[in-house]
Amino acid sequence: MPQVATWLDPAESAGDLSYYETSAKVLASSAVEVSTALGDAGVDAVLLRGFALQRWYPDERRQFSDLDIGVRHLGDLAKVLTALKTAGYHVTRPVIARRSATGWWAAAALQKPTDEMPHPIYLDITVPGPGITPFRHYPMLESDWEQRESYAVSGAPIPVPSATSLLSIFAVEMHERRTVIARDLLDLSHLLTAGPDVTAAARRLAGQPVRRGLTRLAEAVAESQEHGHLMPAIAELLTGLPHGSRIPRRAGRVAGVPASHTDCVSPSQVRRALRHGAPVYCFPDPCDRLPGLRGSALHRGLSGLVARSQPVALEYEITYSIPPRA
Repeated sequence: MPQVATWLDPAESAGDLSYYETSAKVLASSAVEVSTALGDAGVDAVLLRGFALQRWYPDERRQFSDLDIGVRHLGDLAKVLTALKTAGYHVTRPVIARRSATGWWAAAALQKPTDEMPHPIYLDITVPGPGITPFRHYPMLESDWEQRESYAVSGAPIPVPSATSLLSIFAVEMHERRTVIARDLLDLSHLLTAGPDVTAAARRLAGQPVRRGLTRLAEAVAESQEHGHLMPAIAELLTGLPHGSRIPRRAGRVAGVPASHTDCVSPSQVRRALRHGAPVYCFPDPCDRLPGLRGSALHRGLSGLVARSQPVALEYEITYSIPPRA
């Protein structure tokens, strides 16, 4: 990351710094482009994680390699994909939509080619918040959306979560990863300087199975001689978190659904997966000519997409279009 690179030998860090500078410019431009496209489409969305955190770093210099978008309403997902396709993005993996213990959730991974970096622009979308486990996600609350802020980039206002909302999201992100890195400590340190309401963030996390990541973070802080001031905030965030990550009752009924099949999936198997929350892959349906799957519990807001049974390989799939919204 740029702060660390400046401590190293200039000859050794020149390539990394050059990449960072280019990446920062490309991603800032992309953030404006994406935010404008979604705003023009009438979609409520915020930029999350690294992009939103950088505004509290010195000179707004925080390294990140992709853009993370949170979308408010699942019914806007088809509209989001259409707007981003117009902006040059394409879906690189199946969109996942599922019903879980915490409601409906969807995620999409997109890319846009660029000649300015050695890799495409990566864009990840979650609706309505980041995932925690295969059967649970963090649902961004109405208060998260009401308290969102505007972050000016190149003169363009970009919606981002408040410091309090980002603190809750940060705790979820820590749960997703297996290790703690130095940037995590810097993220929390800079985030706390923004004055989040730690008590409110802890209330939003209450009952969520994210203790593991925060515990690892607390262990890293305990070993650090410079970040002891972070411990009170971590301790408060841990208040009210369950000690285990028990699978919800609904998820328990489908935990045995296999992740892949060697034969075609029958309609009855697909119906069972749709009803009980097993992952369902969805794609835009440009032809709108596939037969509907009656009796499924797929969210009506996803009309215009196609539900595909597991796995993704076409030769082993049965595909159904989602009935259009009435």
